[in-house]
Amino acid sequence: MSRSYRRADAAIHVRCSTGGPEQFLWRNRLYRVNQVLQQWERSAVWWKDVRTTPTGRDHQTWRVEASAGRCDAEGVYELSLDPASGQWYLLRTFD
Repeated sequence: MSRSYRRADAAIHVRCSTGGPEQFLWRNRLYRVNQVLQQWERSAVWWKDVRTTPTGRDHQTWRVEASAGRCDAEGVYELSLDPASGQWYLLRTFD
């Protein structure tokens, strides 16, 4: 089954533990991460030759199931950390 997604590209605040994101704040709502579905890293400039242009630290991305409350339906969200700035972003939401 294929999921459709919507791009969010929104800066968010995230609370983490050693296992990754635990909570995030988006549109003035607090979302609790119920499960990490997937986690990966990608280079910020993956198209450049790393032998000539070192990239430093990679972006870390998590796909999570989260909900905004006991009565709110669970959704799937893609969260990414930009290591250069320390800023978190909500990249996509999935239907």
